[in-house]
Amino acid sequence: MHPNFSQSSLLISLILFLLSHHFPCSLCLDDFHYSNCTSPLEFECGHELGNIEYPFWVYGHQAEYCGHPLFKLYCEGGEHAIIEIKSRKYKVLYINPESQILQIVTMDVLPKEHIVCPQSPLMDSTPFNYTPYVEMAAVTLTNCSIDDHPGAYHFSCTMNNRLHEAYLATNLSVAKELRSRCKYGVIISKFPVLLPELEGLLNGSSYDVEEVLREGFEVQWTADNAICKECVRSGGTCGYDTTSNKSCCLCRDKPYPNKCSSMYPSAFLFSSFLCWFF
Repeated sequence: MHPNFSQSSLLISLILFLLSHHFPCSLCLDDFHYSNCTSPLEFECGHELGNIEYPFWVYGHQAEYCGHPLFKLYCEGGEHAIIEIKSRKYKVLYINPESQILQIVTMDVLPKEHIVCPQSPLMDSTPFNYTPYVEMAAVTLTNCSIDDHPGAYHFSCTMNNRLHEAYLATNLSVAKELRSRCKYGVIISKFPVLLPELEGLLNGSSYDVEEVLREGFEVQWTADNAICKECVRSGGTCGYDTTSNKSCCLCRDKPYPNKCSSMYPSAFLFSSFLCWFF
């Protein structure tokens, strides 16, 4: 028998064998955890925030295992992208995934008229730290008006349904001096503002304290960065195991604790070959 005829017959027999057998095409499907989280979500709520990637996830649009539970985002009223930190709501103004910087503003200062008197954010024991572009100012609430004072900027705010005279002070000593001039005074000792915005008040280029407050402040986050980088290098996407409450690696075959199995890519290619026929 001619050798070429024998090889051709073998190839034809192999093809007929493959065509006559049904292989489970579930082999060629990615694990649903990986499929649900591998594509970044474009999130728009009042303004465009860009692609949302781990550790962030959007409630109502993504599964909770796509992100860290402390980085849940949701849209409130169709105009406020919200993150909650220690049970307090903050509007998300900007997310920079490369530098891992988040710009947020407390919901207290968003109303256009009679903003709620701001309270100090609670960032201790969270994955967020203030960036170098944040300056800690102080806010003094009084029951009397005070003449112009260097380093203090007047605005009005409400607390317990009462309108208060308030002053944004560049430091705590100025805030204490303002309080001493009135019979009543409350000091909010640490309130973060963006340094460029505060400098605008100091040099006279900005006069609207409310707008300075509405620019919010920046924090930088950390969330298992080393594990996430190892996961991505192995071909997976970062996720969160809600059972063990730990970060994990979502891979094409199944989730792993740290990185994808090196054995899976060849198996995936073989299953893809089979599914190409069927």
